[in-house]
Amino acid sequence: PHAHMIEADPSGRFVLAADLALDQILVWRFDPAKGTLIPNDPPSVALPAGDGPRHFVFHPKGQWFYSLQEEASTVVTFDYDASNGRLSAKQTLSTLPRGFAGTNFTSEIALSPDARFVYVANRLHDSIAWFTIGADGTLTWVGEEWTRGDYPRSFTIDPSGRFLFSCNQRSDAIASFGINPKSGALTFTGQYTPVGSPAHIVFLR
Repeated sequence: PHAHMIEADPSGRFVLAADLALDQILVWRFDPAKGTLIPNDPPSVALPAGDGPRHFVFHPKGQWFYSLQEEASTVVTFDYDASNGRLSAKQTLSTLPRGFAGTNFTSEIALSPDARFVYVANRLHDSIAWFTIGADGTLTWVGEEWTRGDYPRSFTIDPSGRFLFSCNQRSDAIASFGINPKSGALTFTGQYTPVGSPAHIVFLR
């Protein structure tokens, strides 16, 4: 197994992991009394072979789950049943523009703090795409912005939701973008912060 990400659901009753090698989202039930994990029923949900689930994010309402596939460059929207920890896929979208035929590996997925937009980073295509979230949790591709650097290993949205920072690993710099609160669109601020091989940013509140 090769889990890229492990996280509890919003209720804290289940723990999920994205396993890139198995092409599965693994699900365990958390026993708070013993502090142990028990495989859920079912214990996993499969994604298409070779798609490589990497990162995921829950909608704050807890009823939708978005999985990002590194190898396939897709986002899959799942309905999430918090009562039994079950996922059911209902939508798959590409993170790349129509007609792009080159190699790409997605890296990061995040929701805007107001939970209106989903952002995704593309490595090699070197872009950040964004989607709107519909009333049923499904996504609509809106646009993309060049990362102003090579190989965005991850990105972070600041707590105010006004800025996005792309860790452009092979360019040794972090590029800063303003976020339009109405459209979700990114605009480069002109600011580069030199950092050797940046991989991740965390804000301390």
